[in-house]
Formats: sequence, structure tokens, C-alpha cells
Amino acid sequence: MVDELAVERVVSFGPFRLLPAERLLLEGDKPVRLGSRAFDILIALVEQPGEVVGKDELIARAWPGTFVEESSLKFQVSALRRTLGEGNRYLATVPGRGYSFVAPINLAEVVPPAPTHASATVNPNNLPAQLTRLIGRADIVENLTAQLPRQRLLTIVGPGGIGKTSVALAVAEGLLAAYEHGVWLIDLAPLGDPRLVPTALAAALGLEIRSDNPLPSLVASLKDKRMLLVFDNCAHVIDAAADLAIAVLRNAQGVHLLATSREPLRIEGEHVHRLSPLASPPASARFTAVEALRFPARSALC
Repeated sequence: MVDELAVERVVSFGPFRLLPAERLLLEGDKPVRLGSRAFDILIALVEQPGEVVGKDELIARAWPGTFVEESSLKFQVSALRRTLGEGNRYLATVPGRGYSFVAPINLAEVVPPAPTHASATVNPNNLPAQLTRLIGRADIVENLTAQLPRQRLLTIVGPGGIGKTSVALAVAEGLLAAYEHGVWLIDLAPLGDPRLVPTALAAALGLEIRSDNPLPSLVASLKDKRMLLVFDNCAHVIDAAADLAIAVLRNAQGVHLLATSREPLRIEGEHVHRLSPLASPPASARFTAVEALRFPARSALC
């Protein structure tokens, strides 16, 4: 007989299963990495499906006893939406009021899986689970993974859609064990105001912001840390991202930076890797299916 104390509630929606007591989100059978603040927000919304949960209530759940700006909540909701995918299928914004979980849910009770040794030893991080295999980039990922611990700032540069983020995430995944205080993804794509770049970093690290100029206290909090920060999608806030990178590199010697951008940050100490397109066969060439799959660009489409 199963011990009743071992049974916990599971909330299912779409392809996801949420185990609140375990602080675990699964897509199929694979764990989905989600920052602690975004997880708190998701739980608060799922507890009241179809209802509007006010901004103040969500902030109180994710940042108990702490004053934070509404921009931090917006950033975490954006991160949650990107993790869940499919636009606003799950989360709806109610202007001026808050957010609502709008997808159908199913409740069940299960025996939670026993924690594995591997999961207990992974350093903290907020990297999304890699659900697809990265094709044609293995050598690049291996090379950059070897470089980064020796080079404190590495920027992957290339045009939009070429796969910079996928390569950066694969490199970051390979370095999880190397950084005692974690590997943290800071997605700058949603930011419309360059002044919010430090706020995005603070939100990813779960740090409170109590000043109109958070940079000095933010950098001071990193002084004795050993961590990797991944600044993703820097191009549209390039100057602010560069200023933040300079401040971190000068004042936090144990922090390394991996950035993705359409152009370099152009600051001292930056090492740039220009990402080339995947090899593909000439358009006029005729190949068998097996021969075509030798080209990474074709394989990636299969």
C-alpha cells in the first residue's frame, strides 16, 4: 500500500505536468528548467485557474517581504511564457490588473519520482531543458566550451535565425558543473527599454532591486561569486549590455560572460566567435536521401 503522505497533487495542462510540492515541471517525462520566481508565479496562477490574479499578489508570492518593481514581474511572466511556448495559450494578461491561467487543467494524485543523485549535484541554473538535438554544431560547442573557462567574455555573433542561442545554451549546459554559483540565462529579447538590462539580470538571479540605479548593488552582489552569465539577444540593447558586461568583468573576477548578438559588444577582453551557416548541398545538385542527410542544414530540417 502506498503511504498517503507520499502522494502529491499533479496539475496537468497541454504537454506539461506540474508537481508543486516537488517544485518540478515536466514536459512529457523531461524536467523543464524554470527559475524559482517564475515557478512561484506559475503555481500561484494554476491555483486559481481562469481567475485574475493581481500583480501585487503575484509579487508577494514570488518576492515575499521584498519590494520590487512591476518590471521584474513582467520579465518573469515573459520568461514563463517562453518556456511554456505557444504564445498566450496558457497565460493571459489582464491590463491594469494582473494575469490569468486560461488553459484547461486536470488534477490527479501520484507518487512523486525519487530524486536522483545527478539532479542533487547539478549547480543552480535557469537554463531551459534542451528538448531537441543540436545538429551540425558539435565541434563548435566543444571548442567554445573549452574556451570559455579561460576567456571571461565570449560573444557568439551572427545574423538572426542562424542558431546563436541554441549554441550558447549547449555551451552553458556543458559548463554547469564548472560554476559553483550557477549558470544563468538572461534573455534580453523582450526588453524594449535598455535601462531594464540590469533589472533583467537581477530578475534572473532572484535579487531584489531597491534603487533607480541598481547597477552598483547588483555588481557588488556578484563580487565573490563564481558563475556564468549568458546574455542572450544583445543587439537591440547593445550599449546597455556592453556597459553591464564591463561593470561585471571589472568588479566580479569569478564571473564569466557568454553573449549572443548580431554584432560584437566591442569592449576590452571580448573574444568573438562568428557563427557560420550550416553546410547545405547546392540547390542544383541531386542527391539520394542518405547523401542529402550528410549535410547538417538538411539534417536539421528532418
